[in-house]
Amino acid sequence: LSHSKMEWIYSKEKTCGNVILQLHGGAYYKPYNDTYRRSAIKYHQISHGSHVFSLDYRVAPEHPFPAALEDALDAYQYLLDNKFDPNKIIVVGDSAGGGLTLALCMKLRDLKLPMPKALITMSAWTDLASEGESYLRNQTLDPMLGNHTLPLEHNDYVSNNDIYNPYISPVYGSFEGFPPMMMHVGSHEVLESDTLSVAKKASDAGVDVQVTLY
Repeated sequence: LSHSKMEWIYSKEKTCGNVILQLHGGAYYKPYNDTYRRSAIKYHQISHGSHVFSLDYRVAPEHPFPAALEDALDAYQYLLDNKFDPNKIIVVGDSAGGGLTLALCMKLRDLKLPMPKALITMSAWTDLASEGESYLRNQTLDPMLGNHTLPLEHNDYVSNNDIYNPYISPVYGSFEGFPPMMMHVGSHEVLESDTLSVAKKASDAGVDVQVTLY
């Protein structure tokens, strides 16, 4: 890849034929690490041998938006260039990687490139403006991102760009033409509305959306 690298997990034995493109979390400033390697191995195991490509995209503050999105697009294009069928590509992301999954799909649609088979997000960070109601309602409940815990810092990634740009905050975009989506989030998360708002907009646009609220 031009600016980033990918790790590839695959089996020499017969696989189901699907390809998982993993976009890691970390608020756009933490790089790929062993936690995500373990996730990639788990994806490979539970998906009956899908190839798993894990993208180590560029992160802030050295590389603000649109670096991560450019790298995700580059990775997807790499799969297409290497004859992987887009109808067998599943893009998976958590937290910032979940938001990046949605932004990538918006970019593919807008560029009229082939869409993936499906999207899976976990606790997706889709509203960097933090305007969803769960940011207040769950502030005292969220054990990871609530009061007195890790702040969700967006300034380094957003830089001088519009925080409402759907490629940065997908919740403010359109989901017309998206592939099926599976979304997971917890009811005590400050990011709960990031998932539920996207799911509603996508469903209203005719997208097949499955939400699991834990």
